[in-house]
Amino acid sequence: MTANNLRRSKHEVIHQQLEKGGFRGPINAKCVECIYDPEAKGTWRQQVQACTSKGCPLFPVRPTPIKVISE
Repeated sequence: MTANNLRRSKHEVIHQQLEKGGFRGPINAKCVECIYDPEAKGTWRQQVQACTSKGCPLFPVRPTPIKVISE
């Protein structure tokens, strides 16, 4: 997969989240933009759950998955 395809995939997730109403969509989109790597293990939610940026103002309200990334 090329870098352009990866960016597009990430872009699609961001766009999908921004279509949600209220605060949740933009929060999810920002977290995806910040940390999501389509080539890394886990879903975008699992990757966001693994975020360690405790100084981020969105850290306490970041989206969390139902299942954690299995090793």
